[in-house]
Amino acid sequence: MTNVFNPIITNIRVGTQEAPNESGSYNIGIGFGSLAALTTGSYNTNLGSLASNSLTTGSYNTVIGAQVSGPSASASNVVILADGAGQSRFDYGSTTAAYATITAPLAVNPVAIAAGSSATPAVTFSTTAGFGIFFGSGAPSFTAAQGSLYIRSDGNSTSTRLYVNTSGSTTWTNVTTAA
Repeated sequence: MTNVFNPIITNIRVGTQEAPNESGSYNIGIGFGSLAALTTGSYNTNLGSLASNSLTTGSYNTVIGAQVSGPSASASNVVILADGAGQSRFDYGSTTAAYATITAPLAVNPVAIAAGSSATPAVTFSTTAGFGIFFGSGAPSFTAAQGSLYIRSDGNSTSTRLYVNTSGSTTWTNVTTAA
């Protein structure tokens, strides 16, 4: 067990093999090898054996769960919750997630509805860029992955409420709904 305290640079380590070359500040690593590769990153909080063991220069990350490599080496402002087997179950802020990712705040921190001609808030479900459920006002005209859905807040007929992207580009086809 290691606990390092310096009045100028404060890092807390509990476990073994934690960040031997670290010069960052205000990091917390609890668990074997947690933040093991960290060099200059600061304000990272990691709980779990081998949590974020590939992070080197990233800052302001929170990773909870054993055996999850966490964000990329230089990622910042990422939150990951994982199970004990290294599978991420929640990821906010990572661009390389292979699991459900929330890219815009939902009920926690609501966002304004944007016009459909611009990239809108979304919930994405895949590593495929732009694949998800989007929402906004007006007809959509932005680029998204084929199969993505767009919910129109100002749709006033059975053919202007919901759209599906049919091209992987800017082509959106309206879905006719019941009254």
